[in-house]
Amino acid sequence: MAITSVKDGSIAGLSGGRNYTAKGLNRATEIKRQPGSTAKILFDYGPYIEYLNGSTYEMFLDESYTYSSGKRIKNFDNGYKGLITMRRALVGSRNIPALKAFQAVSDDNIDNLRNFVHALGIDYGSEGPYESASIGSFDGVNPLQMSAAYATFGRGGYYIEPYSFTKIVNIDSEEVIEYKYTKEKAMSDATAYMI
Repeated sequence: MAITSVKDGSIAGLSGGRNYTAKGLNRATEIKRQPGSTAKILFDYGPYIEYLNGSTYEMFLDESYTYSSGKRIKNFDNGYKGLITMRRALVGSRNIPALKAFQAVSDDNIDNLRNFVHALGIDYGSEGPYESASIGSFDGVNPLQMSAAYATFGRGGYYIEPYSFTKIVNIDSEEVIEYKYTKEKAMSDATAYMI
């Protein structure tokens, strides 16, 4: 678990799980896992709104569909909802509209998609992102990275790298080194608001 402040990006809470010290790994910061559907606003709908001027009422056809490779993609319920809004697709965690949004952005300009995700502090690997990232299947992220990425939407589109201290005081010299966070514009405030 990881909680970062929407106000200033500081780490407000961090837990690596019960008895994680036995293995020596903090699962909140050191182990990366595939984020699944939580990646949909990062790789699909956020970039779609930002670069293709999409809206929450953009219509997507939730239908039988395949990746560009021809491999079939399914929704969790193995069903389809037909023509639905982006809002309904996101709320219902529909995989096919998510992939279609991803493809629309990457077909328009794959660098826009890459820049959007990187601006949120997400590293999806050395290549890609591949279409499977549209539903959260890539090398992975840790909870702290996801918390920081999601907080960007809450602060109007500004990303702040998570940090755990505000100042260091040298015990011998009493020199004080203060940490000043920086905010980086990752997306428009309209995109952040709509997501």
